[in-house]
Amino acid sequence: MSFRSIRARVRPASLAWDWRNRLGLGLLCMGLIAFFGVWFDNFFTVSNGFATLLNISSIAIAAIGSGFLLVSGNVDLSIGGQYALISVIVARMAVTSQNPVASVLAGLLAGALLGLLNGLLVRWMKISPIIVTIGTSTIFRGMAYIVSGGVSIFGFPESFIAIGRARIGPAPVPVLIAAVVFILSGFILVKTVVGLRTYAIGGNIAAARLTGIKTNNFMTGLYVFNGLLMGLVATLATARLGSGTPSIGVSFELDVLTAVILGGVGFSGGSGHPFGIFIGVATIAVLNTGLIFAGLQDWYQQIARGLVLLLALAADQYAAVRRERAVTLEPQTDKRKALQTERELAVASPVSPVTASNGRRPAPGSVVFRCSNLSKTFGTVTAAYKVGFAVAAGEVVCLVGDNGAGKSTVIKMISGAVQPDEGVNELNGQPLQLNGPSDARAAGIETVYQDLALCTNLGAAHNMVLGKEPTRTHWGPLSLRNDAASEQIARQRLLELNIALEDYFRPVGSLSGGQRQSVAIARVVTDDVKLVILDEPTAALGVAQTKNVLALIRTLAARAVGVLLITHDIETVFEVADRVVVLRLGQVVFDGATTSISQADLVQLMAGIVPSELVVSKHN
Repeated sequence: MSFRSIRARVRPASLAWDWRNRLGLGLLCMGLIAFFGVWFDNFFTVSNGFATLLNISSIAIAAIGSGFLLVSGNVDLSIGGQYALISVIVARMAVTSQNPVASVLAGLLAGALLGLLNGLLVRWMKISPIIVTIGTSTIFRGMAYIVSGGVSIFGFPESFIAIGRARIGPAPVPVLIAAVVFILSGFILVKTVVGLRTYAIGGNIAAARLTGIKTNNFMTGLYVFNGLLMGLVATLATARLGSGTPSIGVSFELDVLTAVILGGVGFSGGSGHPFGIFIGVATIAVLNTGLIFAGLQDWYQQIARGLVLLLALAADQYAAVRRERAVTLEPQTDKRKALQTERELAVASPVSPVTASNGRRPAPGSVVFRCSNLSKTFGTVTAAYKVGFAVAAGEVVCLVGDNGAGKSTVIKMISGAVQPDEGVNELNGQPLQLNGPSDARAAGIETVYQDLALCTNLGAAHNMVLGKEPTRTHWGPLSLRNDAASEQIARQRLLELNIALEDYFRPVGSLSGGQRQSVAIARVVTDDVKLVILDEPTAALGVAQTKNVLALIRTLAARAVGVLLITHDIETVFEVADRVVVLRLGQVVFDGATTSISQADLVQLMAGIVPSELVVSKHN
């Protein structure tokens, strides 16, 4: 059995976009279809099938937009109010202009603008999108009554009504439009750069931001996309009904969210698959149609929907347990063979520190990075004050200090995560203006933060390339990802640390602490990197992995890369560093070669005791 086939078998069902998570619900949906088909004579008819699809076409379109938002960790509860307001706007335009094209464009534009408003409010107010969109929902519905005068609007041209009532063969046009929108949007979610970044933001928005993704703009764009789809929903429904009314869309947001969450999209973000959303929409549609055939009163229908939801969740839990058991019971010999293959590759090119022919480390080159007078104050606390030092190409500089010395603040100012109150960063002798982590990465500065900044719902392959994803096409954010290239990059970089994973797409949240640390470190080993910042890189590693990381640090230096290492481990300082910079209460109290200071003196400096025989120097 090949390693690739083994990997496919052991890949966990908890993968962020694993469509198999909704197989239990799919079986339940098929069971409902079979039950209603046997119980009611007219259920298995073409006309009933298309009628069912037509009734839920609006939910299907809205569900994929809400799915994008939920995957990103956001939600829009105003879609019912948007539905009503856009409907009456489209109706007014249709009556006034008698032009179907103008009416459709008005609906789409109105939806996009309402989505933009929601996105900006969520971004600016910095409070829960649930609260924000509940508020805008009531505003939108109130505006719908104002625009319509509180009455339904009629008098549409036949050309506009045809949009909602036309058929191609037996299939209603709204059903075909819903299918195209759903399939295309689902493809974007699971196959493109935009989709990957949506999952990343939902998994860990702070980590996504530190990789250079402009998360605020991205989330605003998702709200605009959701509003655009609501514009399409309202336009099609208004044309089909032949009227625009402010009372349309009552509880619509609840129907959509029920379908999406039933389809397996996590309300907290970071997980879900379009196939699951489709199954959720289909289950709601079949259940609604079957209950109508049964002639049940509305309250009985509500009870039945709740019971089916609970049964679906129970079925999925049972299916998940069975999948976990299948993975556990897999022959261990096959796993060992797969891992042995990776280990043999690692042994074939082991990592070792690079030294000169005389056994000494190569001399550092020219200064690649310099910071001068960096200062940062948070309220009344001065985290850093006039900090300055330099890192040369091929040099390892250790930045050390006690807890609260300001080390993390300094590296965040260097990596663009925090804006300094004053001071200058220079790269290769040129002033460096960093407006965010993306600017630092583009310039060649890579950082491994102490909290790792990993999206735990994504695998090593996707975390490794996040923000710089390899693609198969060149369509900007809509470019198709090259996951095979991502996997190859992850395998190659991790093998440099002698780390072998069973599955490079397994969520890193399920890996050990040492493996997660290794993924975070390996992510910065790029070909164009000039300065690598490592914040406590060996904190969670074992002895063997720590040795490999320290060897990698020297290997990076041998490639003429500047390395800035933050650590509390004094032995690590003297093992890998060429120079040490000591911070005390946000200020540099020592900057010199490791050969010029003893371990005991370094400990005293970190504690605030300056040995009399040391000459304290500052490089500003």
